[in-house]
Amino acid sequence: MKIDRNTRIGGQPAKLVRDLLADATNSDGFYADLVEEHLLRAWWRATIDEFIETGKLERSNRSHALRLWTNARQRNKIFGLRLPTVPDFTAQTHSLIEALLAYQLICEEGRESDGRVVYRVTDEGHATGMKSLIPRMNRAAAAALLEEVLTRVARINSDGELLHYVTEVRVFGSYLTDSEDLGDLDLAIKLERRRIEGEWVKAAHALADKSGRTWNFFQRLTFPETEVRRRIKSRLPRISLHETSELDENPHMGGQTVYTFTPPADKRQAP
Repeated sequence: MKIDRNTRIGGQPAKLVRDLLADATNSDGFYADLVEEHLLRAWWRATIDEFIETGKLERSNRSHALRLWTNARQRNKIFGLRLPTVPDFTAQTHSLIEALLAYQLICEEGRESDGRVVYRVTDEGHATGMKSLIPRMNRAAAAALLEEVLTRVARINSDGELLHYVTEVRVFGSYLTDSEDLGDLDLAIKLERRRIEGEWVKAAHALADKSGRTWNFFQRLTFPETEVRRRIKSRLPRISLHETSELDENPHMGGQTVYTFTPPADKRQAP
């Protein structure tokens, strides 16, 4: 299904629908209360942003305020501000579920003994949950973007300071169709550690320290892979980056290999 930031499904904005589908995909099934939860969260975010826009709440308090959405129904005030009454989301929840069923983004999985319907995200819904909402592009622009990515990948593999090789790049999604109207450039990559002298942890931390930024232990440990991904994306929101293992585990997603690289035998990272 093609969506952008102006799309509305069941009366709800595309971002809410996408985030709901992405959240529900990670479960074996979900109930209507997950839909209501996303509606409540969106309402809370809009309420907090209105407080900020009208000068009633300092922007520096936004992150803290947003985290309080889980008990919004039990609150009368926040930072001394009286909160509006939380809406009844029953009708909105029903309308959104009906629309998701109609678009075949979800399906009914069955019913619990208490009568609650169990829903499951379909393959189409899974794909929709992965979409970004940036303006769409034509095929020529997507092809040019892919060439830029492959050029950056080649540079990564020739950069001796990095700790990973990119051994495969696959393209999937709308790029493999005949459509001239494309959303993201969906790419999956496979990384392989380079052979290094000394301990991997020390090498990872040293590379992270060269960035000049402050990281915690885990961020420093994963920095080598994060840096490769950052260079591939080059801050371009049109690129949706995944791992080849995700395609292997979900054959219905397809995928076509557009780049392979075999690391030098004497520099390959030992298992």
